[in-house]
Order: sequence, then structure tokens, then C-alpha cells
Amino acid sequence: MTFRSTHAAIAVLAVVLAGAGVAGTISFNALSEARAGGADAWRDLTRIHAERARLASTALEGAARAGGLDPAFIDQARTSLVRASALPTNSGVLDDPEAVDNYKRYQGELTGVLYRLAGTRGAPELETVSSLKELRGKLPQDELALADARSRYGKSAEGYNALVGTFPGAAVAAVTGYRPLPAGL
Repeated sequence: MTFRSTHAAIAVLAVVLAGAGVAGTISFNALSEARAGGADAWRDLTRIHAERARLASTALEGAARAGGLDPAFIDQARTSLVRASALPTNSGVLDDPEAVDNYKRYQGELTGVLYRLAGTRGAPELETVSSLKELRGKLPQDELALADARSRYGKSAEGYNALVGTFPGAAVAAVTGYRPLPAGL
């Protein structure tokens, strides 16, 4: 190899490495931003669930004290609240598909219980429980906020997963340990 061709080869290699470095930096920044958008939506989702669980706990206990509820339903509702409240909520959960599935399952179970609790009518003693009235009014609002957070998460996860599935995003994800995000919450 001549002196000139060696310099040319080094120059081409330098350009390729610089381009890869720029692409890697851009890809890392894009991956980080997309992942952060999903984490923000996840935090919103878990915050809404936690606030809803606190209100539900108060409403359930107030309704249980007032009477008029089936004791088996009260036990089921308490169990659902405990299971849903015990789930981890940090964004690291998004790297564990089983934990995400558990989160969705237990929050879905709790949602069903809460609508059943909120729909309980007929017993006059239940109509005086202010936290139950509050739960009845808040559940529809929470569902709208949860739908918005799920939508934002879905868009972020879709964009992030698209980046992870292409070069150089796949290479950056492999080096940084980033995994694809679950598609739906």
C-alpha cells in the first residue's frame, strides 16, 4: 500500500467512525427521549392508580362501616386493593414484561371492583358515605386521564420500539441495555 492510499484509507475510516459516532449519539439521544416519554406517561398512570386506590380504600371502609354491602364483596375488594397497591410502580417495571402483565391484570381487576362498589345503590346507609359519592364522581374522570396516559405511553413506546428495531438504534440499545417497551398498557 502506498503512502497516499494509506492516508486515503485512514481518512475514509475517520469519516466512517465520525459518522458512526454522530449517528450513535443522535440515536442514543433519540432513544433516551423516547424512553423518557414512556416513563413520564407510566408515572402519570401509576399516580392516577395510586390516587384512585387511596380514595377507593376510604370509600370501601366507609361503606363497610355503614353496612349494606355483601361481606364477601368487601373481602374481594380489599384483596384487589392490596394486590394492586403492592405492585411496583417505578419505570424499571417496563423492562419486565411479567411485571407489566401483573400490573395490568391487577389494576383491571381493581377497576372492575371499583365500578361495582360505585354502582352499589339501594341501601340507604350507603347513600350517606361521602367518600363513596366522591368515588362515583371521580371514576369517570380517572378513566379519561388513564386513557390519555395510556395513549401517550403507546405513542412513546411505538416510537421507541421503532428506533430500537433499526440501525443504529438497535446497536445503541444493545450497548446500553435498553429493551423494547411493552406495546400497550
